Amino acid sequence: MNHLQSLIAMFQNHQWFAFLFIIGLIGFVVYRIADWLQIGFVKTFPQPEDLKKLPEAVYESKRRRKMSRAYKSFWKGIANWLIQVLITVLAIPMVVVFLFKQGITYGWIYIILIAFGYILNLLFSKYFSLWTPASLRTDTSKTSQNVLSKGNLIFHAWGIISWSGPAYLFWSYYETNGWVGSIFSMILSQTIQLLIFIYTIKKSAIPYQEYDGLSKEFKKSLQKYLQDQGLRDDEVGVLENSKMGPNAFATGLFGYKQIILTDELIKGYKDKGTDFVLKLGDNTIEAIVAHEMGHLKNHHIEKSIAIGTFISGLVTVGVYHLFSSNPTSYFFFEQSTTHQILLYWGQAIFNLMLLYPLTFFMMTRAQSNEYEADSYMLETNGCKNGQDFFHQMRHIAPVSNHPFWHSCNMTHPDPYVREVRMIEWTKEHCK
Repeated sequence: MNHLQSLIAMFQNHQWFAFLFIIGLIGFVVYRIADWLQIGFVKTFPQPEDLKKLPEAVYESKRRRKMSRAYKSFWKGIANWLIQVLITVLAIPMVVVFLFKQGITYGWIYIILIAFGYILNLLFSKYFSLWTPASLRTDTSKTSQNVLSKGNLIFHAWGIISWSGPAYLFWSYYETNGWVGSIFSMILSQTIQLLIFIYTIKKSAIPYQEYDGLSKEFKKSLQKYLQDQGLRDDEVGVLENSKMGPNAFATGLFGYKQIILTDELIKGYKDKGTDFVLKLGDNTIEAIVAHEMGHLKNHHIEKSIAIGTFISGLVTVGVYHLFSSNPTSYFFFEQSTTHQILLYWGQAIFNLMLLYPLTFFMMTRAQSNEYEADSYMLETNGCKNGQDFFHQMRHIAPVSNHPFWHSCNMTHPDPYVREVRMIEWTKEHCK
C-alpha cells in the first residue's frame, strides 16, 4: 500500500481525523481571504485628515511599506502552513520509519524527534509558527531576542522538558490515563514559567519613584492613584533598553504583580525615517498606567492562563485517547511504533489543524481584554488625556487595517477606534 492509500485509509478509519483536517483547512483559507482583503484595503486607504503632523510623502511611503508587508503576509501564510503540513504529515512519519530501519530504537527516535522539534522551533519561530510539541503556547507574542540568545534557548528547552518528559513517562505507566499527569505537569510548568518571568522583570525594572526621567509632580499624582487602587509603588517600574518601543504591560499571578513602562514611552520615541517624535505628557502616561491597572483588576492574566490551560488540556486528552489505537492505522507507522511517538505526532497534528481557529479565538479574547482595560482607565482616570497616546501612535502607523484582518491578527483594537471612544467619553464626563 503506498503512502497516499495509507493516508486515505486513515481518513476512512478515523473520521475525527478528517474532521480535524477540514477545520484546519477552513482556518487556512479564511486567513488567506483576510490577507487578500487587507491588501485591497491598504491599497485604497486615504490619508487621515486629522494627522496634521504627517506629511503626504511620509504617509505614502508608510502606505507602500504596509502594502509590501500585506503581500508578504499573504504568501508567507501560504508557505508557513504548507511547510508545517509537510513537516507534520510527511516528514515526521518518514523520519521515524527511516531511523527504525537503521536499527535505532524507538526510545532514541523519540529523543531525536524532540531535538528535531527543538531545532525547528528555535530556527523558524521568528518567521513561522511551527507548532510542534516543543512550543505549546497559544499566544502570538513576538520577541526581540536573538535566536541563539540565552533566554530564547532556555524558553524552547523548557517547552521540550515540560511536554516530552511527562508525556513519555505518564504513558509508560498509565497509558491513556496518563493525560492527567501531563495536564498537571503543563499547569505546573506554565505557573513556574510565569512566576520566573515576573521575578525577572521585577529585578530588571527601576521603580518609578527612583526613575529620573519622571517629574516630581507625576510621581506624586501617580502615587495617589496607586494608593487608591491598592497597588504599591514598587509594583510599577520602568524598563530601560527593552527594544520594545513605546510600550507598557501588566503581568501577575496570585497577587504577585507588576506594571511595566518602557523608557521609550517616557523619554520619547523617534519614528524611523521621519521627523516625528512620540512624546507623551504626564497625564497621558498616568492614563496608560490606569489602563494596565485595568488588566490587573479584571484578572486578565489569570483568566487567559485558565482558558489556555483548558484548551491545552482538551487537546492533551484528545491526543492521549485518539492516538492510542493500532499504530499501523495511522498513516504508515510500523506495527511496533511506540505510543509515545504517536503522542508526539498527534500533538503536532492537533497544533497544526487548530492553529488558525485558536489564533482567532485568542485574538478575540485579547481585544476584549483591551476594551475592558480601556473601560477601567476611563472609569478611574478617564480625564487624563489617554487618547493622546493613540493619536500619536497613529502618526507612526497611520494606515489602518481591514476590520476582518484586524480581528484575525491583532491583540489590540484599532487605535483610531480607541482614540474616538476616549474623545467622546472625555467630552461627556470631563470639563
